Amino acid sequence: MNPTLLLPSIGVGVLATMLAVASGVAAAVVAMSTRRWRRWILVSGILSLALPPFLAANAWLEVTATWRAVEAPEWVAFATLPLVALVLATGLWPITLFLVLGGWSRVQTEHLESGVAGRGFLLFRRLLLPAASGELRVAVAVTFALALANFTVPTLFQVRVFTEEFWVRFNTQFDLAGALLAAWPLLLLPPAVLLWVGRQRISWPRLVPALDPAVFRQHLGPVTSAASAWMALWWCVALVFPLTQLSVAGRTWTELSGAIAAGGSAMRQSLFTAGVSATAVVALALALAGWNRGGGGTSRGLRRVLKWALIPAWVLFLLPGVFEGVLLIRVLNQGWARPVYQSVGILLLALVIRYLAPAWMVIGEGWRTLDRDQADAARSSGAGEWRVFRDVQWPQLRHSAGFAWYAVYLLCLWDVETIVLIQPPGGETLALRVFNLLHYGHGTQVNALCVVLLIMALAPGIGYGLIRALRTRLGRVHPTRTRAAGLGILLFGTLLVGGCSGSGESEATTAVGASREFPIQSKVFTGVRVIGGRGVAPGQFNKPRSLVCDREDNLYVADITGRIQKFDSEGRWLLQWQMPQTDLGKPKGMSLDPDGNIIVVEPHYQRVNHFTTTGRLVRQWGVKGTAPGEMILPRSIAVGADGRYFVSEYTVVDRVQRFSPAGVFEMTCGAPGVEPGHFNRAEGVCINGAGQVFVADSCNHRIQVFSREGVFVRAHGTAGSDPGGLSYPYDIRVDASGRQFVCEFGNSRISIFGSDDRLIEVIGSAGSDPGRFANPWAIAFDSHGNLYVADSQNHRVQKLIARGGGTGQRLAATAENGEGPRS
Repeated sequence: MNPTLLLPSIGVGVLATMLAVASGVAAAVVAMSTRRWRRWILVSGILSLALPPFLAANAWLEVTATWRAVEAPEWVAFATLPLVALVLATGLWPITLFLVLGGWSRVQTEHLESGVAGRGFLLFRRLLLPAASGELRVAVAVTFALALANFTVPTLFQVRVFTEEFWVRFNTQFDLAGALLAAWPLLLLPPAVLLWVGRQRISWPRLVPALDPAVFRQHLGPVTSAASAWMALWWCVALVFPLTQLSVAGRTWTELSGAIAAGGSAMRQSLFTAGVSATAVVALALALAGWNRGGGGTSRGLRRVLKWALIPAWVLFLLPGVFEGVLLIRVLNQGWARPVYQSVGILLLALVIRYLAPAWMVIGEGWRTLDRDQADAARSSGAGEWRVFRDVQWPQLRHSAGFAWYAVYLLCLWDVETIVLIQPPGGETLALRVFNLLHYGHGTQVNALCVVLLIMALAPGIGYGLIRALRTRLGRVHPTRTRAAGLGILLFGTLLVGGCSGSGESEATTAVGASREFPIQSKVFTGVRVIGGRGVAPGQFNKPRSLVCDREDNLYVADITGRIQKFDSEGRWLLQWQMPQTDLGKPKGMSLDPDGNIIVVEPHYQRVNHFTTTGRLVRQWGVKGTAPGEMILPRSIAVGADGRYFVSEYTVVDRVQRFSPAGVFEMTCGAPGVEPGHFNRAEGVCINGAGQVFVADSCNHRIQVFSREGVFVRAHGTAGSDPGGLSYPYDIRVDASGRQFVCEFGNSRISIFGSDDRLIEVIGSAGSDPGRFANPWAIAFDSHGNLYVADSQNHRVQKLIARGGGTGQRLAATAENGEGPRS
């Protein structure tokens, strides 16, 4: 275990638990002291659980963006710890609220009026705290476990804790042993929590309190006032602030239509994954809870097995989701399980396993309160078990089952941790897209996507209301027809989203230096070759993100291991070197300087490196800051024929800067925004033969063109997945004839436009077969016009073979590398 992780991890967990428990207890006091506000307190607790966790994180990331960008990383990491704890607590405080209300449901009015326990704080300490002591212990243990296991929030704020270190170790190096060694305390926490919780007695909260609110308020006195003041402040922090930031930010609404158009596939995938997973979880929980209660003549031995089976289910729920993802990779990355491993099936399996325990608990409580006399009467009259369930038990269970389904649906809708490591080609959910946007440093698009997520969260309620209205309207006709209509609506919705879900294609077998060419349908290319496969060995890749070809057509590739690997034109591995610093982030952005050296951009270190073709560092430049000539997260670099450098940046600035061959600042263009000439996460940049600068304006889903002096010329592209639409273009290259080759991260394809900005053709789609892509990051030409694609989620590079030797692209390739035309 790394000692440097222990204090931040424990600090975040303890502080988040203290804030969440204090806020939950205060909310419970307010809820008990006033009948009018009780429902609003409960609604606010449910709303806090239902809000996307990215919403609060994004709000605070936006507020602190400039400070985090310009201050020293060590100070930012330390000062951000309380902020991470605060964001975690905003989603965890309802656990204490509902548990404490359940504990206080046992307190009667006469207990307060007896006067034995005193009044005010004395009453609170002597009577109320002991009455909910078991619930408070459970709340503390579960809140601490969930806070310590959270991966998303610390990662977004770049705070090093156990879960973040585990993810980084495995995600970058596939070092499972090292990852477990760094985060092994997290493996011990869930069993310890279960042992502790299993000894506590807890009660469920009631909608109507047993205590008279006026008597409660009178006897507690100043405690109620203090709790009300705390809750007013907490509401502002946990709900009002993120919702206000979401609603008043103008770009939330200007970018909404584009986010919807560009995120159609991710939206369908999210609805399908969350809906099917929640349905499967509830169906399984109904069966398991029923068998555990002796339904269907279950034997005593099976009930004992089911009772013990609940323990590992809770362990998997309390463990960090990335642990489960790694476990599924180890188990299912085998030949026999390939159809599941490479399809949306692995997402469904992971989510069902992760969220079975809480649904099992809720539905088990419903089974416990069933009227057994009605079931026995139905059986004695000759009804079978299915009819007993349908006519007697289900009417009593449906509210518990509905609550469990909706809770699991929301958990699956927001889930990132469980599926981030196992996302199949074409299986990107909207939550994963939001996480990637935040993780790579841009939040304005996230507000729009959070609005979409909120709409998707409300969709089941809207659908339920429509079905109920339909049943009311058709109920006079015949109950069977009413049920058939409702079932038809549900089936149609499932087929609608399921028909557009992630692909299940099998993964093509890849080998380093493979010479086999797979034909593709294209006007520009004849076929495709696959280079590399997943791994950290020489010639393998882990999410390749940038690439470039040198003057001898050797290929250089950077991936998230921080390596730069060199291949010859046939895809054979030649050598590699490691970037010297990778703690803050990995390299993104490559080009060729006028001397033929390999340029590698390091966004998180705000610098540009020049390496020889053998990996020797010969030059380094760049100064951190937001002023002209300084850099904040430089993303991409292009070199003109005159040797000048054009660097794109994003986050607190969205711009392209021009530097002289000596690295001296000359001019800048662009600013954050959606207007022509402004950028929303400027990504790839390139220069055509006429010296015009092309920029992949990714979150505006368009390509913008500028003169070499930074004057806006034109723009083209609209958000969408239809041919001609764009979804998060990450890179662009232009050949000598003016054809524009656009790498679309969101649509997992390459779109080719003519010099008139009209679509010529689209190559590929989401998938793992040769010629298909999974979130491609970057593209590069060689001198023969062959196009290399960094196929990141497929962990490989694909080489598109040009027709007729590709002489049309040669001029663009040489000009972009800082040379004049070569014969």
